[in-house]
Amino acid sequence: MKKIILTSVIAASSMFAVTNDQILGFYNQIIPQGVSAEIVSREKLENHPDFEGVIIKLSDGKVSENEIVFTQGDLLLPDVLDLKTGKSYKNDFKEKMLVGKLAEVYNSEKSENIIKIGNDSKKPTKVVFSDPECPYCRNELANIEKVLEKENLKIILTPVHDRSALEKSYLAYKDTKTAKSDSEKVKILRKYFAEKFEVPAKSVTDEQVAKMDELRKKYLSAGLRSVPFYIDEAALTKK
Repeated sequence: MKKIILTSVIAASSMFAVTNDQILGFYNQIIPQGVSAEIVSREKLENHPDFEGVIIKLSDGKVSENEIVFTQGDLLLPDVLDLKTGKSYKNDFKEKMLVGKLAEVYNSEKSENIIKIGNDSKKPTKVVFSDPECPYCRNELANIEKVLEKENLKIILTPVHDRSALEKSYLAYKDTKTAKSDSEKVKILRKYFAEKFEVPAKSVTDEQVAKMDELRKKYLSAGLRSVPFYIDEAALTKK
């Protein structure tokens, strides 16, 4: 989605009071006509309570996006950098927002769309978003046995590539449903992730491709931008 407003418009030295009305007044001066601004949340920064992070929702009625800014005194800032730790609080807020949006989708996901590998209650579980045609995903799959020594995996196929990747995803889901062991599931995944694998003609219908496309779009709309993407399941399911 095309950015409604560029963060760089906000100069680090912009002098404005930190009331909600004045922040919104500033935005209303610079956003295009027909776009509304709404403050979603404000919170003090951990370890820097004199700063606040503010999430602003910008919407034209059809699409919306969240803008993150920071306040201290009369200053409106595009980011706060902790030079001691190297932490960008803007990136921290973005990560929290992404986790929240992914959690909304993940917690209502059908079990048929999750390939579960490993079931050790003593190990943590990672959720992995992957793509059969992604070379980095292929490399990760090559070392999956080492990963499984330390954690369980729940894999959701969200290809960033086109039709053939969606077809391979469908076939991977189809075959892993009847797999009787984790090693068999891994073998199936490696089959469809293999660089030289070609989907047999007419083995996947348009309807089945559309189903995979719908699955990936849910997570892309939630903010997923690249694969492979790992996240602790505990972060997605905590209340």
